[in-house]
Parts: sequence; structure tokens; C-alpha cells
Amino acid sequence: MRIVLSWLNDLVAVGDDAPALAAALTQLGMQVEHITHVGSTVDGVITARVLRTERHPDAAKVHRVWVDAGDGVERHVWCGAFNMQADDIIPLATPGTTMPDGRVIEPRPILSIESQGMLCSAHELGLGDDHSGILIMAPGTPLGLPYGEALGLQSEVVFDIDLTRNRPDCWGHLGVARDLGARLALPAPQLV
Repeated sequence: MRIVLSWLNDLVAVGDDAPALAAALTQLGMQVEHITHVGSTVDGVITARVLRTERHPDAAKVHRVWVDAGDGVERHVWCGAFNMQADDIIPLATPGTTMPDGRVIEPRPILSIESQGMLCSAHELGLGDDHSGILIMAPGTPLGLPYGEALGLQSEVVFDIDLTRNRPDCWGHLGVARDLGARLALPAPQLV
């Protein structure tokens, strides 16, 4: 059974220390098999505006893109996707960013010109399966924001709990919140 931490907090203020709550749930006989962070964002990916693009005469599969992340610094990034144009707002993975697949983004020369980051598709950010092009964000999106904040994404912690059949009282968020609240000496959940 899956229990969402924010839903537990809606019922009883249990806090956000997922490992400690998992230990408390396990002590209550609700074995936590996994803790999953759903909708988490990638640190180091910020919003940027495409200033211009230019095809390189010696490269048919990539083009050079100039972007501004709101700090007044013009960055040069090589990109294999061609779906963007000037003034589009896109996610930029800055140097030092670790992507969900484990790649670390570092400045590196391509065709003797340094690429100062990576422009990201929805797939590369873990937001879906679309890897056909760079994720284009809404016009007017502020520059330099973490992309998750710009998109209104919120991270959720989900506990995957293995319940025994003798605990039907905990087959939902209310029962789990009631037991966890009692264990942590918190007020019982009040339904309105």
C-alpha cells in the first residue's frame, strides 16, 4: 500500500523526516519497504531564454544556442534538438548538475567551442517520455528560477508499506495517521 507523506500531514502534523517516520511506521507493524521521492526536481537546472541559434558549417546534427539565465551572462550551449527559437524559455542544466541518469554536466568543447551546459527535454528531467525536443516553457516565465519552481512542481514522499491482514484499521491514510500520531504523541486526526 502506498501512503503519501503530505496527506498524512494533512491529517496529523507528523513532520517531514521520512527516514524517522519510516522507522516509526515499521515499529507499529507497518513495514516500510521503500521510500520514494516523486516529482523531485534536478538541482542546477534553471530557466533561461534563447537569445539566438546558429548552425555550424561543419555540424549537421547539432547547433549552437546562446542563452541568458537572467544574470546577464550569455552562455553558449551546443544542442542536438532544433525545436527552439529566439525568446523561447527553456530549462538549462548548468555545469555541476547531476542529471537523473547519473550524468554530470560539465563544460566541454564541441567543435573547438566550449558548451556551457545542456538544454533539457522533458525526458531528461524525468517529467515524461517526450525526448523529441527541448522542453519549451510558458512565455513570460521568469529567468534564473529552478525549473521545478517555474513549472509549479512539488516533490512528494511516498511510503510503500507492507501491511499484514490483521491491520485493516490501517488500510488507508486515516488509520495510518491515527496510529502514527498516537506513536508520536500528537493529537488525533479530526475530520471536518
